[in-house]
Amino acid sequence: MIKFLKEDKNAKTKSFFLNCEKTFFSKKYLKFIENFYHRNKVDLRICLHKNSKSSHHDMIILQQKRNFYRPHKHLKKGETYHIIKGSMICVLFKNNGSIKKTCKISRGDIFRTPINVYHTMIPTSPHVIYHESKRGPLLKKNDSIFPHWIKNFKNPKAIANLKNKAISFKNNE
Repeated sequence: MIKFLKEDKNAKTKSFFLNCEKTFFSKKYLKFIENFYHRNKVDLRICLHKNSKSSHHDMIILQQKRNFYRPHKHLKKGETYHIIKGSMICVLFKNNGSIKKTCKISRGDIFRTPINVYHTMIPTSPHVIYHESKRGPLLKKNDSIFPHWIKNFKNPKAIANLKNKAISFKNNE
């Protein structure tokens, strides 16, 4: 299995690139992701695109409920999430940091983040595995814009409050 994966040593989280000869992501790769998670208890991703400079990025990502994923936005691209296993809440924020909208998604559901809108993902199952698709390339520091109000989430209590608020948030639709 590992012979078809090449670790990206420069990534912030544990990441692998699928050998560019492979064009089919089968259940054996999902098994690898889950086994790796159970052994190491870390988030990880398998990138289906060739490298960070690719014009389109497809990734299979595992994230954990216990972690906090900082709200951010992308000025010129949205992201699409397609849940493979587990569930999460996608949270969209107003520019002042208040919650604008939430969407709980689970296996088979698809959610698209708008361009230039602060958002975060909150896993609601012990871990969630999803397919993320977005325009490339990765722009390093300029790819994700973090809001000034991110400083409000420096301690575990504030993070727990945000998660609880997102879970109980009622959309006006």
